Amino acid sequence: MSWGQKLIVTVGAFVITFITVCTFFKEDISFILTSRTIEREYGQQAENSYFLEDHFMFVDNHEEAEVSSRQEIINSIYYLINSGVSYSKRYCAKDYDTCYQDMESISSDTNLLSILNNYVHPYNSFDSIIFNFDENVIEIEIKHTYTEEEKQQINNRIDTILQQNVRDNMTVKEKIKTLHDYIINHAEYDTLKTENINDTTYRSNTAYGVLIEGFGICSGYSDAMKIFLDKLNIINYKVSNDQHIWNLVLLDGTWFHLDLTWDDPVSDKNITRDNYFLITTKTLETLNDGVHYFDKVTFSEAK
Repeated sequence: MSWGQKLIVTVGAFVITFITVCTFFKEDISFILTSRTIEREYGQQAENSYFLEDHFMFVDNHEEAEVSSRQEIINSIYYLINSGVSYSKRYCAKDYDTCYQDMESISSDTNLLSILNNYVHPYNSFDSIIFNFDENVIEIEIKHTYTEEEKQQINNRIDTILQQNVRDNMTVKEKIKTLHDYIINHAEYDTLKTENINDTTYRSNTAYGVLIEGFGICSGYSDAMKIFLDKLNIINYKVSNDQHIWNLVLLDGTWFHLDLTWDDPVSDKNITRDNYFLITTKTLETLNDGVHYFDKVTFSEAK
């Protein structure tokens, strides 16, 4: 056999072997290519300046692009919301057989997804979130609640409020009380929104409505307070149920409830109350108001 014939035979044998290997390990090769692409493009996405590094019992940041359990999917979605990104991809581990079913369950659970907003900075919270799932690849598209212009206006107002009202020699509790009273004294409960949920006179469901327009509902009050708390580096998140939302604050190693909405009653006179200012869960439950109930598994810190 000549040299040329030997070369043809060798090349032919290699091609046959290569095709056989590719056919036999098609899924493995596809997974490797897909995972490497996602790792390269989305594995190191930058976190914005409103990213919170706090750790909670219900959810925590999962930075890796690969997910291998239902909880890791939830933690990964939370991490992306917390990071302030608008689009990203994640992929399921090769041996994660129930990934599709878990993703379907999570994406259809609007209550769970809404709760994730409670743990992030309001500026990173989503107004809508869309999932696409195909061949173990999860696509996530996030539309945020606040516009850049709204964030700038709110930040300017917050800086002014802090400069004029909060002093360095105040205790943390005094700072929180000062901000609690300021918000209540400069905002009114939006009765138009309660009479008609579709009313758009004010952005009262956001901190913009409370701090810029002077009108809010519970989500607006709790967002405004959370922005201040985050600005002061006080660990906190929002507690919610099917009809109400308020703040939970970690102070001196203890978690306290803080509800500006219920401390700002609807009245012809601007009355400031302290009934829901930094109270324990035990105290909250003794009030027995029929509104401040919550899932103690989801909001474990408030037990």
